[in-house]
Amino acid sequence: MGTRAVVARPTPQGFTGRIFLNDGAPSTAVCVLRGFVLNVQEGDVEAAARVLIDDHPGGWIDVPDPDHRGRCLCHDAPPFNGPASTELTTEQSASEAEYVYVLHPERLVVLVPGGDGWEETGSTPWWSD
Repeated sequence: MGTRAVVARPTPQGFTGRIFLNDGAPSTAVCVLRGFVLNVQEGDVEAAARVLIDDHPGGWIDVPDPDHRGRCLCHDAPPFNGPASTELTTEQSASEAEYVYVLHPERLVVLVPGGDGWEETGSTPWWSD
């Protein structure tokens, strides 16, 4: 299994999202998520969040790209250890994740576990100047 991660949207308390299994390392996930927002959702960050978080409550194995519809745990892939959880992942419940990718309107923020919660380790704008 790949690096466990979460794709999320910001909330006043932190974030809510879904698991993202393959591959959740920043070297891959940042490009995949930017590609999904910019190329599949034509720059509409909220539409991307709806698809990745709201429309597929089991989470993701592969995020869609222009050539591939992606595989989610709720519709396309058999669960690994019983039924896929449909609970939203939050900063309190993301203990197994190594990274969290938060889809802000202007940028993608990468969080890692640290201290008493999650710390920003980097971010990238959706669009370059």
